[in-house]
Amino acid sequence: MRPVINVLLILVTAILSISAAETQEASIPSINAIRTEEEITIDGYLREAVWQGDGYSAFIQKEPVEGAAATERTSIWVAYDERGIFVAAKCYYTDSSSCTGGISRRDEMVQSDWFWFWIDPNKSGQSGFGFAVNPDGSIIDRKLYQDINYDDSWDGVWDAAAKRFSDHWVAEIFIPFTQLRFSKKEKYVMGVNFERYILSKAEEDYFVMVPNIETGFVSKFGLLTGIAGIEPPVRLQILPYVMGKGSYLAEGEDNPFYDDNKYAANTGVDLKYGLTGDLTLDVTVNPDFGQAEVDPAKINLSAFETYYAEKRSFFIEGSDIFWFGDNPAGGVWGCNWIEPYIFYSRRIGRGPAGDVTHEGFVDRPEQTTIIGAAKMSGQVGDFALGYISAVTDREYARVDSSGVVFEEEIEPRTYYGVLRGSKEFNGGDQGLGAMVTGVTRDLRSPELSRINNRNAFVLGIDGWSFFNAEREWAFMGKTEFSHVNGTEERILDLQQESAHYYQSPDLECVSLDSTRTSLSGYMGRFAVKKTKGNLGFQSALGIISPGFETNDLGFTWMTNMLNMHVVAGYAWYEPTSWYRKANLWLMTSRNYDFDGRQLFEQYYATTYVSFLNYWSLESYLQFTPSELDLHQTRGGPAIACAGYTSTHLSLSTDERKKFRLTGSVWYDFVRDGGYTRSYGLELSYNPSPSIKLTLSADLDDQLNHQQWVANIPDPTAVSTYNTSYVFSDLEKKVTSGTVRLDWGLTPELSLQMYVQPYIAVGSYSGYKRLLEGGTNDFEPFDYQGPNPDFNFKSFKANVVLRWEYRPGSLIYLVWTHGRLNYDNPGVYDLGNDIKSLIDEDADNIFLVKLSYLFTIY
Repeated sequence: MRPVINVLLILVTAILSISAAETQEASIPSINAIRTEEEITIDGYLREAVWQGDGYSAFIQKEPVEGAAATERTSIWVAYDERGIFVAAKCYYTDSSSCTGGISRRDEMVQSDWFWFWIDPNKSGQSGFGFAVNPDGSIIDRKLYQDINYDDSWDGVWDAAAKRFSDHWVAEIFIPFTQLRFSKKEKYVMGVNFERYILSKAEEDYFVMVPNIETGFVSKFGLLTGIAGIEPPVRLQILPYVMGKGSYLAEGEDNPFYDDNKYAANTGVDLKYGLTGDLTLDVTVNPDFGQAEVDPAKINLSAFETYYAEKRSFFIEGSDIFWFGDNPAGGVWGCNWIEPYIFYSRRIGRGPAGDVTHEGFVDRPEQTTIIGAAKMSGQVGDFALGYISAVTDREYARVDSSGVVFEEEIEPRTYYGVLRGSKEFNGGDQGLGAMVTGVTRDLRSPELSRINNRNAFVLGIDGWSFFNAEREWAFMGKTEFSHVNGTEERILDLQQESAHYYQSPDLECVSLDSTRTSLSGYMGRFAVKKTKGNLGFQSALGIISPGFETNDLGFTWMTNMLNMHVVAGYAWYEPTSWYRKANLWLMTSRNYDFDGRQLFEQYYATTYVSFLNYWSLESYLQFTPSELDLHQTRGGPAIACAGYTSTHLSLSTDERKKFRLTGSVWYDFVRDGGYTRSYGLELSYNPSPSIKLTLSADLDDQLNHQQWVANIPDPTAVSTYNTSYVFSDLEKKVTSGTVRLDWGLTPELSLQMYVQPYIAVGSYSGYKRLLEGGTNDFEPFDYQGPNPDFNFKSFKANVVLRWEYRPGSLIYLVWTHGRLNYDNPGVYDLGNDIKSLIDEDADNIFLVKLSYLFTIY
């Protein structure tokens, strides 16, 4: 009898669970897609019969009055045929003059009204796509992942049109099934959401509205029903390109290699193939990895490498799956945690690392040639999978030494591999992932063996878990293990690089070992976070061992770190008589090294207020009692740094207006009398709906009483390990600005201009040497080395004309202009510096690129 009762209890429980699930699903908003055999023309007129019935109109506000009914009516329809999904929307106005459009380059969020269609084809609750249109036909698309994150580098091939009428505007969209990754089913129930943004009212209206105090986006989608009898199509796209470039450089015709490098041409092809409904393979042969936008100028006086963002389309498109450590809880603050990256794609095709061993004229390539690369991404069953494989060629520098021309190898042939996999459980309430990277170099010369690791491998594991069904609390974490190997000489050099500094004489946890042929290490960071409600809380613990190394295919600034923080705050989302929303956060953090020494301590408060007139104010106050720096002496002993107080204030005007202004001030008050004063001003102006002009100016003024200059062997400096660690006062002034013009001639044709003048001047004085490690006690020093004063002047300009003459097919015309000047080191004279820069010879590079997309269904 007992077994029968147990079986009955199990059946009743299962029936109740199914009933509860059906009840919950029934309460979710849904919209039915209508199958059509009629040819639909995407023109914005909505003449077809499928659009003539009553549309769905029950939209809910998220902003400015959360939960209220939309102030303007929006009617939407969804239809489909064997090729794809059609969406139509009528966006009504009580005052049609308030309808705001704007023509912009694809994926540029111009200040205008917008209509968004969001879809989760597999109803995963975690991933999907977004497609947006504004009243002038400009478009944006995004790939959604991990519920709340998005990748706007993804560019789908789809069609849209918009039309304005007397009391409404129309958005009409067609998305081919080739652009949506989904598995075959007899009937499909997809996740869906719709959004309308009304600029004049700063109003956000949704089909399914997620309250501000809750987390999640894709997991809250409504239902798209009615789609049946559809076969996931074969997805094959072939994109060949041709490119030509002319370079007119300031180095002049005295360089014997000048004419050889003046003109260049290239051709190649990209292929995208849908292996399954959810898995896509990208292959590129002789890829063009040239950048349409230049890197900003920077002056780096630290011990660490400068980090630049990736801008090459092959790596940024679909890069979301390779973001290690991302999760639906939204992550946690940095709090002086220096995040190491397991994958930094700019390592692939980097500038050659080797130097020539002879003097003379040198012709060296700027980047390493990528012979070929392949990328696979998507779903395999319940697993998300990503893979990148690339091979770069050997690179040689040509040297003309007194008329004798020869070649020297400066970069070895190298293989790069990245494998990423992850799985989500219980509708995204939990997730677990892993990532492996590998680099192997074919080193044939002693010089290249000395400066390159032969092999480098990193294994990472990451994941998250919400504590309850309401997703009010979350735990997240990640850990990585690294291993590199090479010659004894190479690993000895690696131990002494700025990320490790094993040679530091007061470091006890590790020591320099000249017999090593490998280096291994680990890192981890684990956090708990409150993700729902007005009250916020988070805390994290992070650790990076001294031997951790990812710089072959990742990016590691520093190691030997233990970091911890606690953050608490409160957010007000209900408008009052003087603000729309506001928040206040308090934070404290500590850093230690593996010897147990406290390196850093801070107490921090920040607040943000959005006023009723849509102006906003942001500020923070930070107090740091003192620091112990392991890196300022460039491999010497730790050095104490005076404490400081930092403050920041930023005020922004209404972003809906034609004129938008943001002013910012930063002050650092160092207790040894030093300071940093920074001022920033940004003006955005839309003279017409299709033109956006952004001007910014920044001024940094710094007095640093503890700027490193040099390490000089000195047998008399017994208390500092027979080395004089030379420092000085540094007065540094940086004046910079940017001019950015975005001009949408049509939704398919756009012109972008970027201009950046940059002047950085530093004057060193009052040379002194460190008296004892772990302190900041100095004595005067008669420094006889090279003058470290500098006056770096740069002018960069970039103009790009982009024409998408058919969906997915592009023509680029690019002009890049640059000037550099180093006259008058240590002397800041703005007028004279500008004149010197204008008088300098310029580099001019002209590039044209044409691509044509072939799509096979």
